[in-house]
Amino acid sequence: MDQKTLEHIVKHEGFEKAAEISTDDLVFVPEYRKFCEENACGNYNKNYACPPYSGTPKEMKQRVLAYRRCIVFQSKTPVKDAFDNAEMKKLKRKHTQMTLQAMKELKTDGMDMDGFPIMCGPCNFCEECMMPSGKPCVKESMRFSCLSAYCIDVGKLAESCNMEIQWSGNEVYYFSIYVFDKKDKSGEIR
Repeated sequence: MDQKTLEHIVKHEGFEKAAEISTDDLVFVPEYRKFCEENACGNYNKNYACPPYSGTPKEMKQRVLAYRRCIVFQSKTPVKDAFDNAEMKKLKRKHTQMTLQAMKELKTDGMDMDGFPIMCGPCNFCEECMMPSGKPCVKESMRFSCLSAYCIDVGKLAESCNMEIQWSGNEVYYFSIYVFDKKDKSGEIR
């Protein structure tokens, strides 16, 4: 991906920054899974895209490392209260929509769309996930998991992209990733 295209997407979609990096630059910390298990977001065992249904940390890491590259998107958003869960949920949804729109632009520009997104929050395509009712996911091919479920160290991610990361009383940074360029097009990891 050329820098000019990334700069256009950043400007057009409202991101603070975007960068392309190797998946080898991602740092996975399996111990981060405990944050999902503590269920602070309320989605553990209640969303098909969240643990335990999303896969083990090892399985999720292997899923990412089956690809060579990723685009990292960063948004910087002013907030009234960084600890207001309702406000944060709304802002994560907005960042997700920006990422999905950026992916549409990338596809229009001819980018390989055989990859998948990793978002800043849980899958939210449906108002309410079907998982608690035992019904199948109605948007399985579009479902996405978050950076926390993948156990990706967002601080190290920001560092590898030369991006800031902070949570202050009046500003937050969100990150999402589009993983692409499969190592072996047959589906096997070499």
